[in-house]
Amino acid sequence: MTNVSRKWKLGMVVPAAVAMGMAGCTRSEPSPRQEEPPKVVGAQVLEIGNRSAAGRYPVSGTIKSVLNATLSSKVMGRVVEVAVREGDEIRQGQSLVRIDSRELASAVEMADASYRASVVGVGSARTAAAMESKSSTARIVQAESQVAQARAALAGAEARRDLARAGSRTQEVAQAQISVAQADSSLKLAKLELDRTARLVQEGALARRELDLAQNRYELAEGNLAAAKQAESTAREGSRVQEIRAAEQAVEQATASLRQARAGVLQARAASMQVDVRRKDIELANAQTQQSAAAARAARVGLSYGVVASPFNGRVVGRLVDPGSMASPGVPLLLVEGGVYRLEAVVPERLLAGLSKGTTASVEIDALPGRTISGTVSEIVPQGDPASHSFLVKYSLSPAPGIRSGMFGRAFLRTAATNRVLIPKSATWLREGLNYVFALNKEGIARLRIVTLGGAFDDQVEVLSGLGNGDRIVVGDRSKIEDGVKVEAN
Repeated sequence: MTNVSRKWKLGMVVPAAVAMGMAGCTRSEPSPRQEEPPKVVGAQVLEIGNRSAAGRYPVSGTIKSVLNATLSSKVMGRVVEVAVREGDEIRQGQSLVRIDSRELASAVEMADASYRASVVGVGSARTAAAMESKSSTARIVQAESQVAQARAALAGAEARRDLARAGSRTQEVAQAQISVAQADSSLKLAKLELDRTARLVQEGALARRELDLAQNRYELAEGNLAAAKQAESTAREGSRVQEIRAAEQAVEQATASLRQARAGVLQARAASMQVDVRRKDIELANAQTQQSAAAARAARVGLSYGVVASPFNGRVVGRLVDPGSMASPGVPLLLVEGGVYRLEAVVPERLLAGLSKGTTASVEIDALPGRTISGTVSEIVPQGDPASHSFLVKYSLSPAPGIRSGMFGRAFLRTAATNRVLIPKSATWLREGLNYVFALNKEGIARLRIVTLGGAFDDQVEVLSGLGNGDRIVVGDRSKIEDGVKVEAN
């Protein structure tokens, strides 16, 4: 028996005794009719005895939903629509509040336009890089071709220089003499042809035109003979100093051209580095495209803030705004709750050892009298209140109609078994704030007795004072029982 039970018992024994004493003092003098034998009534009788039973300790708390949320806007704007009111059921993702979001829509359009422009920029950068790559390759090929031509020209100039330095050879002189002989023979032949053509023209056998052609062939043969004689003279004399110098200058010019061609190759290869720059431009354009795409996504996310949606299935418990109001970031618009209900009770630390996750308890709610709901420990807050030395324990409640957030409830915790005086609930009744039973004295006479009750144990209730071990009381039907009758046990 707890200290509270003992104090309750001590506090109620005295009033009970006083009441019984007053009843004895006010009893009238026996009349001749009271000497008659008392009325005998049959009833069920229970002899009181101490029983070992586990106790029940009530802990009180408040009914709350598992999910609770205060919905607010993340953007500033005028409220256009509030689609729900207090008590309305809501589903996850449902649109609850709409805010004017025309500016946010414009931001989305601007972000989309910037993204499209960046995509075009990527295409332009890739085209420029492709053109630069092709032109760079062509320049390199052209420069290498010029190098090859310069090398060939240099080789030819060096050969002519070497020939000029070496002078004429015997074969060249003989060849020059042969050329002179051939030219002289051609001239004689041309002379004979010219004379014959002249006679035929004078005779009228040939046209004047044939004479002109023969004269032209004769003059051409004279020129060829003169050139052959000059070549023969040159071959006999050998290369002059001027010719050698000219050949050497030609070599120098060819060498300079080769150097210039090689420099052109280097320049063309250096220009090919511009291709790498173009590739960097492509990478930069791609990065700008990604940045624009991210900005477009962010703008769309911002546009979605124009609609406040339900975060879960549940119900609306508070509407704090109406259409036309100005919504600001962080300012509450709606209060919603969802999920199962649970009792958040305050438990003394001395009873915490008997609780763990999954422990069950019976729960009574004042707003639902006569109904007991099953509760299961779902959470024990690990940090207690240092002032009251109590802990918050959350009981998940089984579904029951009529439960609402904010109701007051009690969970009954089982305590250690002790000896208790238990009687059926049907054996006692409440009248004018006091609990009564019919108790039998030694002669079996029923007398009204005031008792103090404690906690309930299923269909029985604990008696803290008014009854003791060995007392007998009437249980069951007491419709025929009244004070003073004699009761025979059935």
